[in-house]
Amino acid sequence: MQEPNPNDYDPALEFPGIDDDDGQLHPVQPPTLEYTKTPEPEDKPCRPLLRLVVLRTGVLPKKHTLVVVPDEHTELQFGRDASHSNDVPRVRLKEMEVSKFHATLYWDEEAWHIVDMGSMHGTFHQSGRAQSSAAVRLSPSRIASPPRKLAHRDAVAVGSTTFLVHIHDEDACEECSAGPENEIPLFQTKKHAAPPKPAGYLPSQRDSKKALSSLKQQLLSGGGPGPIRTRPAGEYVDRSAKRRALYPASRLDAPGVAEVSPLTLQTEPPGAAAESWEPPPPLGATSAPPTPVPSTNIGHRLLLAQGWTPGTSLGLEEGIVEPLNVASTTRRAGLGMNRT
Repeated sequence: MQEPNPNDYDPALEFPGIDDDDGQLHPVQPPTLEYTKTPEPEDKPCRPLLRLVVLRTGVLPKKHTLVVVPDEHTELQFGRDASHSNDVPRVRLKEMEVSKFHATLYWDEEAWHIVDMGSMHGTFHQSGRAQSSAAVRLSPSRIASPPRKLAHRDAVAVGSTTFLVHIHDEDACEECSAGPENEIPLFQTKKHAAPPKPAGYLPSQRDSKKALSSLKQQLLSGGGPGPIRTRPAGEYVDRSAKRRALYPASRLDAPGVAEVSPLTLQTEPPGAAAESWEPPPPLGATSAPPTPVPSTNIGHRLLLAQGWTPGTSLGLEEGIVEPLNVASTTRRAGLGMNRT
């Protein structure tokens, strides 16, 4: 195909235009392209870096000394219970002085603030500008507090744990630099569940009977391998004869009867065993004969002072002079037994 020559151009060959209602031809105006400049995005204000250094604690491990707020989060919670979701980071302090949802630390496009969420024991804030300033409780018990602005080197106490606030515009300082193990976990990690145990009986890889048999062989053979040594079938050991030879029996050998010493045993005549043995009669209780009261007795002298004479009764007319005779029973006589 022959290429067109630029010198062969003729304006009459151009398209005359569009015929309007007035019957005249108007040349076509080339369209004008308007370029709109896309506005460049404004630089977002850089949020200061916030980190909390643990000054003292009674519940956190010693290796956990730093709280690093993630850059994509603008809120940090404090509480006794773990967070139900991983949307908001939370510092968990497992002690009774900390409420379930204790306090919240957040960014409001201007500064970092802290709010007590109506805890029982309160949240305390101490300004770092005045060295002698005392810690101030944010709100009374069970009442939410107004936001309190945080500054660099402020101290915040939640329960028994005290944090030192570090706010930096760019990079962290040496004191609040994160290490491999000193960061406090802010999100709940899912624990891997143990694989379920298979249902039904599974045969053991080791036979228990063989293991017990090998243990017996090892113990009975003195620790070395070898067959079990058994006693011959015709050999019998009379252990009763051995026991009788070591501990001879006696006449009083019976359950519940004290054993008689061999030194006190005496030989008995042959005919003594046939006789019946009777226990000896019990000894009766004998009382001393009655004796008159001596003159040195205080009662005797008192009666003499009242006009009593020895040998007379104490009554007016029918007094007993002779003492009563005590009838003693022999051989444990009971009620209804004839007196002898």
